[in-house]
Amino acid sequence: MPTQPDETGPDPQRVNTNQILNSRHQLLEKRGAGRYSTVWLARDQKESSYVAIKILTSGCYGSDHDIFELEILRHLRQANPNHPGHRHIPILLDDFTHEDPDGHHVCLVLEPMAEDLNSFSFFFEGVKIPSQIMKRITRQLLLALDYAHTAGVIHTDIKPDNIMIRLRDPSVIEKYLSPPRSLSLGEENFNDRSEFIQVQVVLGDWGSASWVYRHLTDWIQPTLLRAPEVMLGAEWGTGVDIWNLGALLPELLDAIRLFNGRAERGRGGYMMKHHLEEIEALFGVPPTWLLEKGDQEIEIVWRYFDEGGRIRDPVERPLKLGMWVEVIDGAEKAEYLDLLRGVLMIDPVRRRSARELLGMAWLAGEGIASDDL
Repeated sequence: MPTQPDETGPDPQRVNTNQILNSRHQLLEKRGAGRYSTVWLARDQKESSYVAIKILTSGCYGSDHDIFELEILRHLRQANPNHPGHRHIPILLDDFTHEDPDGHHVCLVLEPMAEDLNSFSFFFEGVKIPSQIMKRITRQLLLALDYAHTAGVIHTDIKPDNIMIRLRDPSVIEKYLSPPRSLSLGEENFNDRSEFIQVQVVLGDWGSASWVYRHLTDWIQPTLLRAPEVMLGAEWGTGVDIWNLGALLPELLDAIRLFNGRAERGRGGYMMKHHLEEIEALFGVPPTWLLEKGDQEIEIVWRYFDEGGRIRDPVERPLKLGMWVEVIDGAEKAEYLDLLRGVLMIDPVRRRSARELLGMAWLAGEGIASDDL
């Protein structure tokens, strides 16, 4: 089974500001850096436009454990451009290979983005994104997932810094780059707070993505957003993205984490047993078939669960999901909880699909504009 590239591999950060790649792309500013890539804002000298260049480490391609990002982005670019989710995935404009002393680096040319959802949330008091804006963002992410899943692709890594805010007007880049530079690109993207409801998001960074029938690695997702079937070592599919998004929603709307994997809600370090226990306390016990499908070699199932399928020696008491929701109430809260229960269904077979979730009541009504469709 392929794994992630060796994190000790060559570093793509040898490139410098103003360096020209592929005889046309002038690097202007580093916009992000991860374990396997850096992202730069660049000027396309041929087209007189701005682009984002994602430079992958040399270990991503040309090794024994190639990732699928380039192939997946090529596939998503053309799989079904008429699908409404197509506008919420990054469009690969071009790709090329850059050579340096470390080796060959695949470079992805993409549309530049204003910022990620992590920084966008700081526009709001308590870093809590208002409900009407979160409905819009959630709908757009579900459209992106429906498109990807229909095309046979699983993202596997949905988190705030992988959800990008699209530039409302690309011309603001010129304003952002002009001295004196006092505002971030994200701040330049909106003229005033009333425009936040017009936000458009793109589900970015497909470096950990898998094909439905060919997985990059079995161990996926941010730890606290990880689906139960992944933790148990069972087979997984598109439903892991649905769980991942559902576990993230309370963090964006209420600035709280449903799960922390620590004994007695915050004491001690992370343990998978405590994480599974938190899931059980909120959403009930996993189905017997899922425990039976768990990887017996890693001993998680028999070590953590008793013969009845419940966590051994639990610390957490059963909890009510509603106690974690404070920023909305009444009928809207009930609709939101209904959505969460459909997303965070322990049984992945019963977990709702992205397309089914798009029809949920919480995602309808005022603030959900037609351009989300």
